[in-house]
Amino acid sequence: MEQVNGYTEKSKKYFSYERKEMLDFVPRNAKNILEIGCSAGLFGSLLKQHLGATVTGIELISSAASEARTRLDKVIEGNIETDELDIPLNHYDCLIFNDVLEHLLDPWATLAKLSKTLKPGGHVVASLPNMRHYVVFKDLFLNMDWHYQDHGVLDRTHLRFFTFKTGRELFDQCGFKVLRLEGIRGEPFPWKFGALNLLMRGKLDDMRYIQFAIQAQLA
Repeated sequence: MEQVNGYTEKSKKYFSYERKEMLDFVPRNAKNILEIGCSAGLFGSLLKQHLGATVTGIELISSAASEARTRLDKVIEGNIETDELDIPLNHYDCLIFNDVLEHLLDPWATLAKLSKTLKPGGHVVASLPNMRHYVVFKDLFLNMDWHYQDHGVLDRTHLRFFTFKTGRELFDQCGFKVLRLEGIRGEPFPWKFGALNLLMRGKLDDMRYIQFAIQAQLA
């Protein structure tokens, strides 16, 4: 696989997740969609199947872009932050960022720039890793440990880290109104975390989720 920003060691599986859990966050009336970081085009294919949408993808990795072209209406290969890409303004109903914003040097600038490609009242749907996931918390505060990994919250290609609060702030600061913010890929707490959460009246509920999903609308 190509040497691009540390992605050389990523397996083909990394670019081949459908992300079905994100379908519910995409507005039903979104018919013209731009997916940033479309990987092999599996989620975009679901959008076409379930919404009858026209889907354009943007993908950095050539091999993934080639595969996505077999599934999507159009695929633009390039770096959304550094390349001059041919993306029409005031054109799309919805932008998709599934596990993308945390890989960018400046997700704030990218969101603000791409907001101009949306029609008035257009939406953005995104998933972000949850930095407050209890496993990360346990390793950092109890085990005094922090090791980057091949995948997950501490994926070695992640450049930015978010919580539910700072994820909301990201969209607020870029001219969007957050309509939904929900945890996804949740799991039960170990009993000690569960007991602590009860004592704190549920203030640790967000720590059960590996990721959270956001649906936001252009303000």
